[in-house]
Amino acid sequence: MLAPVLLLLAFQAAPVQWTLTAAKPPASTKAGGRIEVVLEASIAEGWHLYSLKKLEGGPIPTTISVPEGQPFRLAGEMSASAPLSQFDETFQMDVESYSYAATFRLPVEAAKDARPGAATLTVNARFQACDDKQCLPPRTVKVELPVTVVQ
Repeated sequence: MLAPVLLLLAFQAAPVQWTLTAAKPPASTKAGGRIEVVLEASIAEGWHLYSLKKLEGGPIPTTISVPEGQPFRLAGEMSASAPLSQFDETFQMDVESYSYAATFRLPVEAAKDARPGAATLTVNARFQACDDKQCLPPRTVKVELPVTVVQ
């Protein structure tokens, strides 16, 4: 019975915590308008996650998306804080990673037919957290931000 308890504690003490905020509060836009949002990863000491750059034969990159089925979509290139580039013995190549924190800025557009009022922007972050001994299985987290669609 001890193993399920340890597994539960491992998931509760996730090494990466994600937050989503408006770049310029308040989080509001007109239908068809744009808003910039900031997705931040807070990474526990000793852990890292990999950058957005996909490397053939390399680690699992972080991917950020605005899923369909909501009145918002990604409206251009996303930008990210500068990752650390260093040689990784496991992959035998230079890889890019983030330690302590990572910031991703996303331009988001509200649908032209978005209804005025409260809405929820959902952003998915898929990532793999590793330390110097292990990598956790990749996982996807859903991060939400209340956004007001104004007329």
